[in-house]
Amino acid sequence: MNNNSIAINNYLQNQMSPNERAAFEEQLAADKELQYELQVQRQIIKAAEYAGLKLEFARAIRQKIIIRNTITWGIIIIISIAIILLYNFRDRIFSDKLTIAKQDTAKIQQETNSNQPFINPPLQAINVPFSEYSFEAEKGDTIFHSSGSIIYFPPFALVDHSGNTISGMVKITYREFADPIDFFVSGIPMEYDSAGRKYNFESSGMCEINAYKDDIAVFVNPKAKPQINLSGKNKSPLHSVYFLDTITRSWKYNGKDIITEVKNVVGKKVVSVNTASFENSGIPTKPLKPMMASDDRQLFNVQIDPDSFEELLVYDGLRFEVVDESTYRPSDANEHWDDVKLERSNTEGIYNIIFTNARRKVSYKVRPVLKDADYAAALKVFNEKNKAYEEALKNRLVQDQWKSDSISLKNKQLQEKWNVDRAWNEKMNELIIVRNKKLKEFQQAQKEQQLLWEKSQELARAQQLLFEKNQEKYVKDISLSAEIMRTFTINNFGIWNCDHPQYPNNEIPLFVNYTDSLNNTFSLYSVAVVYKGFNGITQFSPSANIRVIPISENMIWSIMDGSFYYFTYKDFTEARISRESKTFTFRMRQSMKKFHRIVRLGN
Repeated sequence: MNNNSIAINNYLQNQMSPNERAAFEEQLAADKELQYELQVQRQIIKAAEYAGLKLEFARAIRQKIIIRNTITWGIIIIISIAIILLYNFRDRIFSDKLTIAKQDTAKIQQETNSNQPFINPPLQAINVPFSEYSFEAEKGDTIFHSSGSIIYFPPFALVDHSGNTISGMVKITYREFADPIDFFVSGIPMEYDSAGRKYNFESSGMCEINAYKDDIAVFVNPKAKPQINLSGKNKSPLHSVYFLDTITRSWKYNGKDIITEVKNVVGKKVVSVNTASFENSGIPTKPLKPMMASDDRQLFNVQIDPDSFEELLVYDGLRFEVVDESTYRPSDANEHWDDVKLERSNTEGIYNIIFTNARRKVSYKVRPVLKDADYAAALKVFNEKNKAYEEALKNRLVQDQWKSDSISLKNKQLQEKWNVDRAWNEKMNELIIVRNKKLKEFQQAQKEQQLLWEKSQELARAQQLLFEKNQEKYVKDISLSAEIMRTFTINNFGIWNCDHPQYPNNEIPLFVNYTDSLNNTFSLYSVAVVYKGFNGITQFSPSANIRVIPISENMIWSIMDGSFYYFTYKDFTEARISRESKTFTFRMRQSMKKFHRIVRLGN
């Protein structure tokens, strides 16, 4: 392959004379290899733009951990794209329908007839870049992504719009979103609506995956679903799997994932695995029979986390009644509490409600109750749920009785279960060993690729600075960074998220204005609020109202006219916004760097 990088760079940066440009385009029309090199360099430039944006965000945020992670991520993405395209696919010719155009088309398809797209990046030219992989659909493949994630496609995992299985070469586009910066630039909504109540997503891993055959989108074969093993660090069992439905413009709950600790897998042939992660008993949660509220007892309204009390979420108008009023202080009803927490007690149907503030912590035993019409409706729901529960329990008891008739049968089942666990861990062990080997190969190839970059003196200044100043300092062996794998199968292509929806009970609404460094008032198109220590983001449409957590560390981001505006954690702490605050004027900082649109063929 000839090294045409200087000519291509001059072409993409509009640094050719009219005659040179005409001659280059004439050569481009006839030279398939040159077309391929142009495609590669365009993707590298796009990745560099995104890495530069993350670097600029990190400098503005001034958080050492975020700086280290975001720069490393950006550089690895750039180099991995170059390596994968130049080494794995160097003999394969791409068509003139460029990947960037397909991504734009996919975004248009995701938009509905509303005024604003559902997925709405603040700057269309800057986004988390995709990586591309190809394989023969009838054979399937295992993809090892640069983050450490592993995606498995069984044979014939893809079908067309009519449901016919796909054969031949297919292309997979894949990207991951790791932190609030990724969530922000992608424009992906991070709110979950449950029973009309808004929850904030805290992500432990999010990805987008799509598949194409001859540049036409294809679909998942329900009989051979792909499996994603998402690499990450958060091993909380509270996180579930959600799929972003762009038709209904909402997140859809898709069950639980399997959590595997990598450090407990590599180097071992057999480990103990929690069987609850693999099996679903088939028995719904036992419903709690509703009770009528007493007229003479104290009642509370409490917001319920949707992941915590499934037996209560079916009832509308639910309240909690104090069981023992001898310990109740009426003055507690008039005191301001910073946090309210509900916990199950050892007695079925009885819960502990805990109120806390800076001065006190009190706890009362309560029971869920309803009033009047709410009780009648709830009783009807309970009868339906209880009937389903009893039927499922009856079926399960019949199965368990049959299984317990023979001790030898039980021992055989335990042995089979042990064999399944061992096979699962051996499979994960083999995948991770191969993954780590490939990552080391990538690192070696990165050094070779660096030599190629150094030989090209005409590369864009942003790329030169990025590689020369930051590569040696921040590139490291990412194969050691992943601590857990979250495993789940997918039934659709699109955006998948391992999340825990949390109700923001500490937030307050705030009527806001924005000024620049010269105290000139201006409007921001959209605003994102980030809470320190929370791997999520809250985004607000054009409005004078946002929500923040007072007496805490909040950060505010926005992009307008290609510039990044921000209000730091330190700025927010010094602002001394309290729960009593109703309005505030934020004096926004402005990044000195502007982020410009990528040069594209035909523009």
